[in-house]
Amino acid sequence: MGNEKTGLALGSGGARGLAHIGVLKVLEEKEISIDYISGSSIGALIGAAYSIGMTVKEMEDIASKTNWKMMAKIFLPTLSLSAIINDKYLGEFLYGIFGNKKFEDAKIPLALVATDIDSGKAVVIKSGNLLKAVRASMSLPMLFSPVIYNGRKLIDGGLVNPVPVDIIESEKVDKVIAVNLRGFAPISSSIPKQNSRMHSVKEIDELSLNEKIEFFLKHPIRFFGDKSHPEEIALPKFGSLLYQISIIVQVQMAALTLKNAKPDIIIEPETSSFKIFDFQKADELINIGYKTASSVLDNYLNNYEHSGK
Repeated sequence: MGNEKTGLALGSGGARGLAHIGVLKVLEEKEISIDYISGSSIGALIGAAYSIGMTVKEMEDIASKTNWKMMAKIFLPTLSLSAIINDKYLGEFLYGIFGNKKFEDAKIPLALVATDIDSGKAVVIKSGNLLKAVRASMSLPMLFSPVIYNGRKLIDGGLVNPVPVDIIESEKVDKVIAVNLRGFAPISSSIPKQNSRMHSVKEIDELSLNEKIEFFLKHPIRFFGDKSHPEEIALPKFGSLLYQISIIVQVQMAALTLKNAKPDIIIEPETSSFKIFDFQKADELINIGYKTASSVLDNYLNNYEHSGK
């Protein structure tokens, strides 16, 4: 794209955001340098890591080597009244990536989005502690506690600005690339019969803590739903409703954002069959991001060359 400045907006979507790694891999292969990054939720995590110099290969290694032991620690349940998941191990995981780095240490200028829980407005973070900003941007309500940042209680940025294209446009770049993680996995209308012993409330209660966490990560909707009647239609319970509502909000907000903002390039990896905690499917998600980005960017660059720009 010549000497033009290019901005990259990375969208929210839980584990589905691992597809961002595949997109970054293609951008590097096609020698498209990124001059500004904005990110929301998982997009904030990956965008921030890339901005401080973490390589795509390093991201792939971390994602691919994620195991149940690590996930069990990060998603360890808490007794807090404001969240389900203990923040301690998530903080340790993020510290291993960011340490005490600040926005000013980033090699690529960066802006992250969070939501002010009191006002409901988007908060754009461009300075201060990078780890804390990432932690705020990915604080999905009910799962993680809000983060106090500059006197404001902040939660997941995906609730108000899941694909922060507008932030990139305000930086006066020449081209904007947006990565939107398409769709979401629906709440199942029925729960299929399982051959495993994890199908009744009693049996789940008898599992060890790590086994419960593993079951939760694999079947978050079933974990919160009615598990006692596996072959009947089950109305989703409170936890699964909140989970699904937050995803629906993000999908609808992303569609509205992209319709109004009209980025130059939209990359939309088809991730609708993946759940928010499908981190164990990292290789598959990265590959989907890679293939989608390759196709979209090949078409764009071909048209770009033919236009004589």
